[in-house]
Parts: sequence; C-alpha cells; structure tokens
Amino acid sequence: MSGLFDTFTIAKRGLNVQQSNLNTTSHNIANVNTDGYSRQRSVAQTTRPFGGMSRFDTCSVGQVGTGVEITSIQRIRDTFIDYQVRSETGTSGYYTQANETLSKVEDIFGEPSDKGIQELSSKFFNAFQEVSKSPDKSDVKTVAIQNASALADALNYTYNQLKNASNDSQKLLQSNVTDVNSYLDQINELNKQIRSISAVGQTPNDLMDNRDLLLDKLSNKFGIKVDRDSLDTINLSSTEYPNSPLVKSDPNDTGYSRLSYVKSAKAGKDTSGNSIVTLEYYPKGDEKAVVNTVSIKVDNDTNAKTLQDELTQCRILITDNNGIMTTKDPSTGKDVEVSSGGTVDATSTGFAGLKAKIFQTYKYESGVNNVDDKNVKGDIAANQSVQETITGYMDNLDRLAAGLAYSVNAIQTGSVDDSTSSQGLNNNPIFVNNGASTKTDKGITASTITVNSGLLKDPTMLNCSATSKSGSGDGARANAIANLSVLKMNLSNVTSGQDLTTMDRKSFLNAIGINTSGTGFNDSTCLSLNAGTNGSTVDSYYKTIINNIAVKTQEAGRMQDNQETILSNLQDQKSSVSGVSLDEETTNLIQYQHAYQANAKMISTIDELLDVVINGLKK
Repeated sequence: MSGLFDTFTIAKRGLNVQQSNLNTTSHNIANVNTDGYSRQRSVAQTTRPFGGMSRFDTCSVGQVGTGVEITSIQRIRDTFIDYQVRSETGTSGYYTQANETLSKVEDIFGEPSDKGIQELSSKFFNAFQEVSKSPDKSDVKTVAIQNASALADALNYTYNQLKNASNDSQKLLQSNVTDVNSYLDQINELNKQIRSISAVGQTPNDLMDNRDLLLDKLSNKFGIKVDRDSLDTINLSSTEYPNSPLVKSDPNDTGYSRLSYVKSAKAGKDTSGNSIVTLEYYPKGDEKAVVNTVSIKVDNDTNAKTLQDELTQCRILITDNNGIMTTKDPSTGKDVEVSSGGTVDATSTGFAGLKAKIFQTYKYESGVNNVDDKNVKGDIAANQSVQETITGYMDNLDRLAAGLAYSVNAIQTGSVDDSTSSQGLNNNPIFVNNGASTKTDKGITASTITVNSGLLKDPTMLNCSATSKSGSGDGARANAIANLSVLKMNLSNVTSGQDLTTMDRKSFLNAIGINTSGTGFNDSTCLSLNAGTNGSTVDSYYKTIINNIAVKTQEAGRMQDNQETILSNLQDQKSSVSGVSLDEETTNLIQYQHAYQANAKMISTIDELLDVVINGLKK
C-alpha cells in the first residue's frame, strides 16, 4: 500500500497542476486586450490509481489515488459562433462599403441644390423663354448662352466625378488584392506551423488564434469556406469559387490559387481577323512586378465585349500560387500556366471556364460562380457592384446630355442632320462635341458636351426667329427651345452601354421616339419636334436618376445599420464564450493560489513526518 513517499508525489503533482493553472490564468490576464485571443484553461485529470488490480493485491481496501495531472491546455472557442460571425461580417462588409461609395455618389450630384443640374436645366429653359420675349436684345441672348454653358459644365463635372469615383473603387480592389494575398500567405504559413506542432501531440492555441483572426479579416473581403482537416489544419476557399482552393492543409500541395489585379482589358482583332481580348494584369496585385500580357481568343465580338467589360469592372483574376494565369489543356484537362505574351484559345477550352477565372463576387452567373444574389458578401463585391451602378448613372447622364443637345440643336438649326440647316438659318448648333475636330454635335456625351465657342463670343448668332427673313421681334424659335422642357423623350430606348460616340443627331432622335421623317420634323414644321406621348421630360428623367440614387443609398445605409446590430450581438456572444473576464480570472487566481499553498503545506507536513520516521528511529 502507499506510503509517505507516495503522498509526497501526490502533493508534488498537485503543486505542478496549480502552477499550470496559475500560468494559464496569467496568460489570459496578459492577453485581455489582444485582438483575436481566446481564453484558455488547463484541463486536469486524475492520474492512474494504485492497487485494486486483483483480489491478491496488497492494497486490500481498494484503489488508492495517485494525484492529478494536466492533460491539455484547452482553447475556449465555439466554431459555430465563428461561422456566424464570419458570415455576417461578409454581409456587413458589403453594405458598409456600398453605403460609403453610394453616399459619395449622392454627394457628387448634390441635389437638391441651386447649382445642381436640375436647377441649371430649369434656368436654361427659362432663359430661352426670356429670349423669346425679347429676341432683339443681345444681353438676354448672352444670359441664355451662359446658362447653356453652365449646364454643359455641370454635366461634364458630374460625369467626370462619377468616373473618378469608379476609379477609386478600382484602386480599392487593387488594395484588396494585396491584402487578401497577404492574409492567405500568412494563413498558409500558420497552417504549416500548426500541423508540425500538432503532429508531436501539442496544442498550438496561440497560433490557431492568429489564424482565426486572419480568417475573420478575410471574411470582410468575400465569403469564405473553411473545412477542418487532421492535425488542426484547414482547407480554405471562397464561397463564390469553391473549386479554386486558396489554402490547403497538406503543406506539400502547391495547387492553390491567388488573386491578381487586372490593369486593362481591350477587345479587338488579331492579324487573322479573330476576336480577341488583350489582357494585362499585375501578378498577385504587385505594381512593381512586370505586367503580364495575354491574348484571349474568343468565338465572336459579343463574347470579346462581354469579357472586356467584366474584366474591366471586376478587376480581379484568379491565378495560380505564383500569380500566373492558367487555362485547361483540352487534351489532358489539367491547368497549365499561360506565360506573358501567350495566347488562350477560349474557343476550344470553353468561354464559361475562362470567365470562371474572373473573381466576380457580386452577382450569380450559372456555370461560372456560386454567388448567392440574396446574400452577397464582402467589400470586394461592393466595389464591383457599385462600379456597375456608377456606370449606369454615367450612361444615364450620357443619354440625358445627348437628348438635350440633339433636341436643342435640331430646333436651333431647323434640321435633324448635323451637317445642314433650314429656313436660311446659320448652322451654328448651341451644343457641340468638345472631343470633335469640327463644330459638330455628332457623338456627343455628358463628358464632351460644351457650348459652341462661336456663340459664346457672339451671342447674336443665336437663331431666335422662325426663319432668317423673320423680323427682329420674332422669337418663335427661342420659344420652341424653351418648350423642349415639356417634350417627352424615350431616353431609356437607348440601351445601357451603347456607344453614343458612334451616333449622330438623327439616329439618336429616332431612337428616343422622335419622328424625323418627312411627316415629322421638316422645313415647314421645324419649330417643334414630333414626339409621342411616352417617355419623360429632361427634368423628370433627371429626377428619376436622383431618386434611384437616394433609394439605393438609403437601402445600403439601413442594411448597414441592421448588420452592425446583428454583428454586435454575435460579437457579444463570441466574447461571452472566448473573451477574457478579469473578474473571473482574478477569482480563479485566488482559488489556484490557495490550492498551491495547500499543496505546499502538504509537502511541508510530509517532510516533518519523514523526519520523525527516519531520524526518530535512531533514538
């Protein structure tokens, strides 16, 4: 049966266990404010008892305890709460970034304002109404031309500011590519370290905390899918592209992907007349690296335009771990690297497979990605989707500017043909294309609309009367321009993304529902444009744009607030499980201190007893 030396061993083990408890508590207190830290606890278990193995055992009364030992240092973490937090973090990241960018867009339009497009267009039409009353006064004409110039400048400014906002979103995408690749490389390295430590039977709690913190940060960029493997390792991919692994549990498997930043994509033709897209990208988003250039051969011009637009908007390419674009070899079915200067034949490998290399996280596309349209995640998706929204507003401004310019110029010159005029009027359009080499309105857009410099210098050249032979008091033509404020135009008939720079006055007016045939606008009826009853006026069309922006911004702001509340509640739940409570740790500290002192007292007592037994027997 056990003796004093066995009792001494029990006390020594107890001392070691309480020392471990004190160390763990000290570690928790030291990391109370450390981001991503999960509180730990020492898991104690009784050691194997002595005796009681058979009926002939010397310890006839039964088993005698031999003390306690620490079996592990446990990390307190709830993986289900982690999953919820990361899922809601992705949703919150999307709406936060969307709200921030849309608020900037709303500020660009700055409506309602006395300097906004809406007010300036009203002043423009009112100024021509005044010209119709006093067509012989040059100062009134001067005011009208100046108002036209102010309106054109406002359209230019708003368009260019929207373009800058879109470029800012693209720069954020490049920054995100760099951040994401950095997170992935760190997670990959931590995965290796965790694997090697777990392989020898230890628990790398702090390393796993660091990895989880990086996963939390990554979930703000896009949806992440984490699959746990042996030895505490993980396999990581995005929920949008689960077939493109980003981190693998096997340290020897290098078949994982990284993200690269698209510098430019341009549709065109090769020397053989095939439809191609010339792609330029920075491997892994590194601007200091040599730009890789790849020619992508597609079936037709439509596919080339589609690929160009998606690459230009999404800006992120899924590449291999070296940042090199890959494509499937038709003969083997395996991915092969496409070196800079190489060609991808998408006509044989499949267009959908090629598009799956584009990291498009904001909308679902069958056979390409797994995006959930009802639950889009990450600020990368927000940057990509907001660019599409901004492009839509830029298209709206283009249609508005073209509709305004072409209709005003048609009345001003008495012709729907930009090269002629009627009724003996001079062919001096009010609005011209600033990007053209001659004074023409052909291909006019919001970014190029400007006022004819000849009219700015000499406002008397403004056509106010019905014909060149009308008296100086005839202001019918100026009145007709003023009445364009109530003209309904089907501007939405011009499809979004259509190249307005290739359209002229007649083709655009026809497209928006204005009759330019002989029974419509001609020499005898050139004071009014023959439009239908459908469509909207310039003012109502612009108000619709502003209302859409306001609705989208309010929705994003509301969803951001909702997500912040949901995420805050989940963070509280996470903190209640994994967070360090100083009150709890202080209580534990006192408890472990007393237990340590009791075990020390036990050793001291045994020492005295042994002294009695050993030294007392000599007397």
